[in-house]
Amino acid sequence: MEGDKLLEIITEYRKGIFFVRLIGSLTKENIYILEKEVTSIIKDNQIRNIVINLDEVKDIDIKGVNMLFYIYELSRKNKGRTLICEPKNEEVKKRLKSSRVLNYMKAIKNELVAFELIQI
Repeated sequence: MEGDKLLEIITEYRKGIFFVRLIGSLTKENIYILEKEVTSIIKDNQIRNIVINLDEVKDIDIKGVNMLFYIYELSRKNKGRTLICEPKNEEVKKRLKSSRVLNYMKAIKNELVAFELIQI
């Protein structure tokens, strides 16, 4: 992956949970990619339960945090839950804590924990 501003998205739907794995930067330069690729899938399929894996996210800004809130709102509207896999990057962790996003979405250690918390 070239450059710091790229965002790679890997999605998977398994056992009633939509996994969104993000790699790279979740910033104003590229959140449109997440909006275009992921939010349309959530809306079109009325997906309830979402796990956002931030393990490989290197940078996030306020626009990225707002996009996480937006995904949370879509899930809530569909009467579901949104979980976040904790990022490894300390700066990203600090940004999430200061944004209060974790007051709405539960932080989990890894994707396997999601299957325990979300029983379909």
